[in-house]
Amino acid sequence: MEHTIKINSKFDGRSHHGAFRQHLKHRWKWWLVARSFVCLALIGIGVFFSLHYYEKGEKLADFVTVAFLLMGSVGFIRPMIWQMFAERKLRKHPAYNTTIQYEFSHDYITMSGKAGDAKVPWKTFTELVPNQLGLLIYQNKKDYIWIPKYDFQGNEMNEVVALFNDAKKIYSGILSR
Repeated sequence: MEHTIKINSKFDGRSHHGAFRQHLKHRWKWWLVARSFVCLALIGIGVFFSLHYYEKGEKLADFVTVAFLLMGSVGFIRPMIWQMFAERKLRKHPAYNTTIQYEFSHDYITMSGKAGDAKVPWKTFTELVPNQLGLLIYQNKKDYIWIPKYDFQGNEMNEVVALFNDAKKIYSGILSR
């Protein structure tokens, strides 16, 4: 008999609030770090200009001061705005505020809920990323399924990742023939 893992997960704002941040940390970590340094540099230059040149009669210096401060600040706020849009997109999903049952087997994932049922083979997914808050299941670079860690019992999250890795090895072996 085939071993399956069944999980019931509530698809709502509470369970998905930190998911987009985890996606950003995984997918865009180095870009976010680099952008943070650029934002700090812009704010630093803006502070320098404000201390030395602001309101001394030069309109260009005043404009540059405000521009650098604004660009640096908006750069820090941008990921928060992305998260707000991601959560807004989730609230429009037909399965929002419902419970979804996931069944992970050796060959596929079965998802059942109010919005419908789907049986998706592992080869459809590109990556599974377990972290301290939950599991990201990537369909492509931008689209993912999030299951919070508290929905898993014991070592189930690692078992799901092992199922994916096994299926990936089998599928890549078939393709290489």
